[in-house]
Amino acid sequence: MSDSETISRPADTMRERVGETRVKIWFLISANRWLVTGIILLITYLVLLFVHVVGPTSPQKLVTTSGIGSLFGSMVIATVTSVTLVLSISQFVLAGEIGPLGQQHERMSNETEFREAVEKAAGIGVSPAEPSRFLRTLIGTVDTNARGLSDAVSESDNSEQFDEVAEYAAGLIDHSQKINDELENAEFGSFQMLLPVLDYNYPWKVFAARTLRDKYTESLPEEADDAFGDLIEALRFFGPAREYFKTLYVQWEIINISRGVLYGAMPTLALAGYMILEFDAAKITGTVFGVSTAYLVVSALYVLTLIPFAVLLAYLLRVLTVMKRTLSIGPFILRETKQLEEIRNEESSEIQEET
Repeated sequence: MSDSETISRPADTMRERVGETRVKIWFLISANRWLVTGIILLITYLVLLFVHVVGPTSPQKLVTTSGIGSLFGSMVIATVTSVTLVLSISQFVLAGEIGPLGQQHERMSNETEFREAVEKAAGIGVSPAEPSRFLRTLIGTVDTNARGLSDAVSESDNSEQFDEVAEYAAGLIDHSQKINDELENAEFGSFQMLLPVLDYNYPWKVFAARTLRDKYTESLPEEADDAFGDLIEALRFFGPAREYFKTLYVQWEIINISRGVLYGAMPTLALAGYMILEFDAAKITGTVFGVSTAYLVVSALYVLTLIPFAVLLAYLLRVLTVMKRTLSIGPFILRETKQLEEIRNEESSEIQEET
């Protein structure tokens, strides 16, 4: 990699890095899950109305056959099955929290050792207990080391040749400040705590730091080399911390899923039972904008029985998206980026020159 070539800084947000729209990111992860549940139910209802308008229909079939009873009878079976599945998932989560004394002691020891390592790197006596403040401590440590790196290269005799390092440090400081502000007053359990963590692309930061340190290894001042080492160590703490809080968050969300499905299950079963036992569509007459009133009512009641499934879908969309975005715990970048392509091309050019 030649001295004239630089490592360009990727976008600060996950949405910009993956090239997805604001609406998609909002729907998948940012929006309130109950609002997403309502949107899913509304879309389902609109689809039912659309196919009724454009497709071949027979209003008499709705009131003269046992189709309604069969439809809601299948919903009873589906709801009971989904509740059983959710309870099984909940038991899986609980199983991870239940263990013998030795296992619990080991978990406690691992967490304590990690906190002590962070406290040593951050130069503080006791690290915060709140997840958001603990993450802010990690990011603050990165920020401090980045400032130390910037000062070390700017005070060197030939600081011009380290402009790339200074630019990297400045970008790191700027992004750390943004994430630190977003984490302020964020409470665990709300997605407002996890979203900044997703935006903080620490794998790239580790990779770029190691690449720059290797690039200038022969000319880098000793103070800057030490600052690079401290910076890389601080960034590496962020990976395990993110994975740990992500695991807790997923468990938290699974509990919310279970509660939401269970809350909706009994009303859904009661409504389905009523539709099977004594609902009579023949008593609903007339049309609304050319659409059978009976069809409108039956479709709406059917959509209401889908509440448990809509809740499950809304929460799983966010959980699965978060899991996909955080598959790698180490300095591996799984998604193709412009910056990686540039570096790969530069390395290929070097190999060709050497041969």
